[in-house]
Amino acid sequence: MNYTYRILPELQLIVEEIRGEVTVTELAKKAEALFADPLYHADYCGLADYRGAVSRMTKVELYAFADLVNQTNKFGAGKWAILADDPIVVALSQLFKQRVKNADKIEVFATARAAAQYLKIPAALEYVSDEAII
Repeated sequence: MNYTYRILPELQLIVEEIRGEVTVTELAKKAEALFADPLYHADYCGLADYRGAVSRMTKVELYAFADLVNQTNKFGAGKWAILADDPIVVALSQLFKQRVKNADKIEVFATARAAAQYLKIPAALEYVSDEAII
């Protein structure tokens, strides 16, 4: 899995990019790194771009990850938009949404434009686009 993130305090936005094969272990490491960043704030909005990612986890593993996230109390105050194009990743994102606290603040989208509109942060399009991912 290739993972990068940016925390943009001026926009109160976190932008994550996840590519390649994703396992539950790597998701846990990703969350740990993000939550440990001194710039991280749970009330920031987030845009997680999983386009180009392929899931290598089961529903049970994803539920365990969601439970772990719930236990941290470091996620869910701000809105999160998940971008996904793989049907399995879309389905697992919906399952994650159902399992975490504040699920009403998480939505899954196919386009960056729709995600930015949901977050009400048009400037997010400066960091993610709807250009083809190679």
